[in-house]
Amino acid sequence: MNLDFDTCQSIEFWQQLCPQLSISDSTALGEIDCGQPPQLDAEKWPTCKTTIAQDGYFAYDGWFDPKKIDLMAECFLQLEQQGIHPVFAFVYDDFWRLLLEMRPMFSDLLGQYDCVPAVWSWFVRPEAQTAFPPHRDQVREVFIEDEDHLDYLTIWIPLTDLNHLSSSICVLPASLDPDYEECTKNIRVENLQDVRSLQGTRGSVFCWTTQLAHWGTQQSEHAPPRMSVGYYVKRSNAESMDDGPPINFNQPLSLRQRLAIIGQQIIDYSRTADDAELSFAAKLVSG
Repeated sequence: MNLDFDTCQSIEFWQQLCPQLSISDSTALGEIDCGQPPQLDAEKWPTCKTTIAQDGYFAYDGWFDPKKIDLMAECFLQLEQQGIHPVFAFVYDDFWRLLLEMRPMFSDLLGQYDCVPAVWSWFVRPEAQTAFPPHRDQVREVFIEDEDHLDYLTIWIPLTDLNHLSSSICVLPASLDPDYEECTKNIRVENLQDVRSLQGTRGSVFCWTTQLAHWGTQQSEHAPPRMSVGYYVKRSNAESMDDGPPINFNQPLSLRQRLAIIGQQIIDYSRTADDAELSFAAKLVSG
């Protein structure tokens, strides 16, 4: 990773690297005027709610402004050119504000909810399989006290259009998964035709329960890199999975706090980090 500890503490460094994005180190993200969030489409949303209730996921195409998403994809490319892991995109406000723009979805699905400080970024290339293999985000007993709302959700947002050449997300729908309710590590696909591929345009929202079996497909050599970001949100009174205090958008999220979150994500999620990168990540966490 071509980044040293002192350099990454500099807001000026990050602003020069991606001047199209912002860092509000001392202003609460919730106080920044980013306009009204999109409104739930009366035709799309009922299908999304039914699908996640029955099959553990939904796909909502075109939620975000593609012009905004293109600026974020450009950030990924600039980080790539500098040899910096794409998870460092979370030093910028824009990647956190996506959570604020999804408030209508979260409120309807979860009721009162928290944004968990667990995030990740993917830059999937055809020459290296960097998409995740088949897995469940959490292997645990499903905890539901509120029958009207879900407890934990994974949010996945593509920054590039997805098609048959792209690394897309495949899911085994809950209704067709014999191990979904017990939420074991075991993933059995008894019929290949049960698998569904989630495709859509950049800025779409893909959402699934944390016990859903899913994976990323191999990128075609004829496709450009696939870029995406992921988040967790939870119902406020759901059982905590020890992810740390939730993000408070009514208070400033300093660069120091963002770097600590990024460092923890590298420790928790990176499958490619070497000892030097893990040591650097630990230093970010400790400050």
